[in-house]
Amino acid sequence: MKKVLIPSAYEEQYHPESARHHSYHDPYRWNTTTLTYILDRQEYLGHTVLCKSIRENFKLKKRRAATPEERIVFKNTHEAIIDQETWDKAQRLRKRCPKRLPDGTYTHRLSGMVFCADCGSRMSFSSPESKHRDSNVVYDSDSSWQCSKYRNMYVSCTSHFIKTSTIEDAILEAIKAMAQKVLEDETEFAEQLRTLWESQNSQSSNEYKKELLAVQKRMDELDTLIRSLYESSVIGKIPERQFQRLMAQYDEEQTGCEIRMAELKKELDNAETTKVDLKRFVKLIRKYKDCETLTDEMLYELVEKVVIHSASGGRTIYRQQQIDIYFNFIGDTFPSQIEINHDDAKKITEQQIAKRKKYQKTSGENRKKKRAALREAAKTDPQAAAEYEALLQKNRERCRQYAQNKKLAQQEPADTVPIQLEPSFETPEEMKGESA
Repeated sequence: MKKVLIPSAYEEQYHPESARHHSYHDPYRWNTTTLTYILDRQEYLGHTVLCKSIRENFKLKKRRAATPEERIVFKNTHEAIIDQETWDKAQRLRKRCPKRLPDGTYTHRLSGMVFCADCGSRMSFSSPESKHRDSNVVYDSDSSWQCSKYRNMYVSCTSHFIKTSTIEDAILEAIKAMAQKVLEDETEFAEQLRTLWESQNSQSSNEYKKELLAVQKRMDELDTLIRSLYESSVIGKIPERQFQRLMAQYDEEQTGCEIRMAELKKELDNAETTKVDLKRFVKLIRKYKDCETLTDEMLYELVEKVVIHSASGGRTIYRQQQIDIYFNFIGDTFPSQIEINHDDAKKITEQQIAKRKKYQKTSGENRKKKRAALREAAKTDPQAAAEYEALLQKNRERCRQYAQNKKLAQQEPADTVPIQLEPSFETPEEMKGESA
């Protein structure tokens, strides 16, 4: 392990004349605050950043941290010690922000990247360690994900259950498919990506502009209403109490409109400045074109998020589930959609049918043996005779129900769904044989 001194210890060792902190528990123990401060500094990219804090009132000495929009950045003023790509990768990993887990729980490398397609919330990870603490048997389905809003008392959503191995296989398959698509014809892929991005960008911009015009129109209406209200108050048309109440309502609505207008203008600026970085994406795709396993580096460099849709088919061989995989540098313009299903359903179904027939044959033979033993015991034991009579009565009732369903099924029209006939134990033929 490399022993790197913390800033206080480093300054005290190499610059003791300017050292201010001399008390620390471990000179090699870095805390989260220091690391966060280092990761936030754009100076390591070669930029100069000014106005990091702002004093809003000149009468007070209290200052607040400036927002990214309020800071003044002069780019490429000195030599950089890290490149832009590494800094962007670190910021993306920090945005994942997995929840802090208590002791005894577990996390996964996909934490913070898997989202529910219906409610948009993060998926919760279920680890095999938490299920089999005292057992060495671990199943593939023990490492799984489900929607964090599932069975929530305030927000209801379905489970969206999916195995971790299924997600990782889907990501690896999507990376391979995307690499093949890019490398086959990079020019066509770039043109297709640019067309899709322009279409989505123009659509979102038009929606923001329409809403901005509507909010601006409402602002003008409020100005007119306030002016008319003030004039009515001056000439005495409305009482002072009503004037104050209406003025407070208009002022509150006007404040909300101003906030919304600022948000819409910001969204429009972001939509106009955001562009897909195709060169960096193609560079990474070329790097991992021959990948066979999904590594952490590959996952964090290429994948932005994974969206899990609700599954259909239940817990059967016909289960199907869609997974949307969004890549870095191209945003949500070109998501890779993968449908998870079972190609060998027919083969598995035949195996299950054969297994079910074998089980039915065995259980039928066992029931016949038990009935024969009970019938022999009923000849001498009154209790066994009562049990045998109750069994016969139960089977007679089932036979009557079977015959009634069969009669109804024959009378059903052709365009309706027939009643399914599945006798639970004995058919009428078996009962006749036993009565004999």
